[in-house]
Amino acid sequence: MFVILTNLFGQQMSYADYRAQQNKRFEEYTRAKAAEYDAYRQKQNERYAAFMAKSWERFSAKPAVEVTPIKPVDPVVYPDPTPTPKPKPEVEPQVIPVQPEVIVLPKPQPQPKPLADVEPRKDVPYSELSVLFYGTSVAVGFPNEDHFRIKAITEKELANAWKVLSASIYDITLSTVLKAREELALCDWGYVELLQAVAEKRYGKTNEAVLMQAFLLAQSGYKIRLAYEKSQLCILAACDHGMVGRPYYMLDGVMFYPLTTNLKELYICNASFDSEKSLSLLLREEQKLKNNPTSPRTLTSKYGIVANVSVNKNALDFYGNYPKSFINNDPTTTWVVYANTPLEMTIRESLYPVLRESIEGMSERDAVNKLLNFVQTAFEYGYDDELWGGERTFFATETLYYPYSDCEDRSILFSRLVRDIMGLDVVLLYYPGHLATAVAFTQEVYGDYLQFKNQRYVVCDPTYIGAAVGRTMPGMNNQKAKIVVL
Repeated sequence: MFVILTNLFGQQMSYADYRAQQNKRFEEYTRAKAAEYDAYRQKQNERYAAFMAKSWERFSAKPAVEVTPIKPVDPVVYPDPTPTPKPKPEVEPQVIPVQPEVIVLPKPQPQPKPLADVEPRKDVPYSELSVLFYGTSVAVGFPNEDHFRIKAITEKELANAWKVLSASIYDITLSTVLKAREELALCDWGYVELLQAVAEKRYGKTNEAVLMQAFLLAQSGYKIRLAYEKSQLCILAACDHGMVGRPYYMLDGVMFYPLTTNLKELYICNASFDSEKSLSLLLREEQKLKNNPTSPRTLTSKYGIVANVSVNKNALDFYGNYPKSFINNDPTTTWVVYANTPLEMTIRESLYPVLRESIEGMSERDAVNKLLNFVQTAFEYGYDDELWGGERTFFATETLYYPYSDCEDRSILFSRLVRDIMGLDVVLLYYPGHLATAVAFTQEVYGDYLQFKNQRYVVCDPTYIGAAVGRTMPGMNNQKAKIVVL
């Protein structure tokens, strides 16, 4: 059927002409919006560069914050180390409900957004630079006319270099790194590391690489500051978390952490962008790194669970470089990042079916007992000081790989398994010198417990070897425990 349409002026046109007219209008609108975004971003960068050209102020670093490590606690073996999966009903003395100190964290915020939408110019020729990021190939565009250089580490020259990077020819670089952040589901720290890898692959370990990384971070919406000392340029990043073991600089009441230096005094430019946001160190989803499986490890529990597990070596390397942190100046929050990091899909697809099959048809108590016993008995206990020369907390993936683990590693893994497989709420329990967990059952379960959010959280201790749900390890006092909400 031939359709006749009428435009705004009463003229008749075919459907094809109408579609062509609409497409033209859309293209004009898109170009207008792109020009608007470019103008806004250019104005922001001009203001930023003008501030950079002024004198930078000298600051001294605040001393690094160290989290007091958990004193090594010897694992305790329950008097009957081989309880049956389905023990006879027993009435256990209930602990008087207490309200221990509760650590509640702020809700995760969305990742920073770029200053404005980025649409690379089609008339700018570029080449792709291939970067290997934790075993994963990432292609990043750089303009063929990339002649970016820093002549000297002075306020004026750095401002001029920033203006060069602000030119639209580098939109292709910004566009492709933002695309990589999305495709790899990178957390903020992963993005920081990717940009460093990209900049250093392009410019080597130079001040040009530092400024390029800073530029890309700032354009991506992150709250960063530039600093220098003599001939060394460096980046400071604001963070929602305190970073353990890193000195920091206090600017306008915000802690900024050096990413590329440990210098104790720096000249700092306090220029800022609108809507810039601090880094978060939370890992809410799996980083989509190329899978490089390790050799399978056989895990066998005394309840008869036998599981073969291999992990992604690329993920292990990523976790091994991840900064340890805390929130709200509370060192007991340091385990939250680890406990809330999901296991990789490859692990969930191989380990979880085995665990689900082993608890099929069981009550909640018996099922959690079996998972608890798996973590208690399928792993060898080890002390961080002896193995690592100091405190070393594991992500759940790491506990599945390394031959030894301690109380905090086991509690982190157990909390992950119960939440994923059973769908039950779990909190961490921090005793002075020890970490355990407590589970909110939907069925009646007797045993030692703590009252929180109008629910009974029953103690489950992955380090009390062979002890069932509801038993507190000797020497621990539930009334002195802190609840760390996950």
